[in-house]
Amino acid sequence: MALTIRVSVSVTDVEWVSDLLWGLGVVAIEELPGVDETSTLRTSMGEDREAVRRAMDSLPLALDWSFELVDDRTVDTWRDHVRPFEVGETLLVVPAWNVEPVADGARTRVTIEPGATFGMGDHPTTRGCLELLERTNVRGLSVLDVGCGSGILGIVALMRGARLAHGVDINPASVEVSRFNADLNGVGDRWTVSQEHPHDEHDLVFANILAPVLIDLSEEITRRVSAMGVLILSGVLDGRYEHVLEEYPDFVVSDRLVIDGWASLMLTRR
Repeated sequence: MALTIRVSVSVTDVEWVSDLLWGLGVVAIEELPGVDETSTLRTSMGEDREAVRRAMDSLPLALDWSFELVDDRTVDTWRDHVRPFEVGETLLVVPAWNVEPVADGARTRVTIEPGATFGMGDHPTTRGCLELLERTNVRGLSVLDVGCGSGILGIVALMRGARLAHGVDINPASVEVSRFNADLNGVGDRWTVSQEHPHDEHDLVFANILAPVLIDLSEEITRRVSAMGVLILSGVLDGRYEHVLEEYPDFVVSDRLVIDGWASLMLTRR
């Protein structure tokens, strides 16, 4: 059996509540019919109930939600619909369970098993980070990914020449699955991951997490960016990121990308 959560919402709120859940790190959302102009959204964030509660409590509003145990095969049906997809001009993301031949051409091919984590690569916030990474020369740099999920951001950075990458995620599933993905893509010797923040600085720092968490962790994240480093923030809806930037006064926006209403920001120190 797999642990899922059910969220009851008004039919008029399905889209923006789904966006909040995507931002928390889910890999699939199923919409079930409700009654009296309501719908039920079912999703999963792993088997750690306390971690799920913390994630749901981090949302900017209270939702009507509960845990539900369902058959594992029900949870994994979304995998049948995921196909390899391109990101930006140079990247091809391939699901680890894909058995069909894939022509990658000149693109960098990264194979990902998301497990119970965020980071297949198809969410607009992850795409935004990957496309900003594409615009950055990371050769020889050290990389930190705060809220690393499947590890895709750090792994792609390593595949493009980064010296080392470290991931941080409160979800214990991320520790296991990101190590698996790093090994799968041949960069496991340069990938490390933990549930606690490191104490050293990095040349490139990703933080693809919800706006309230970006605000809460702003001082910690700022300390991890080296003097000449770059910070990439995502997980914020376009038009609502100014209050997040107020918590990062040492930085200026050097690049910005919006995909499906989600903003990804590249910041450099003043």
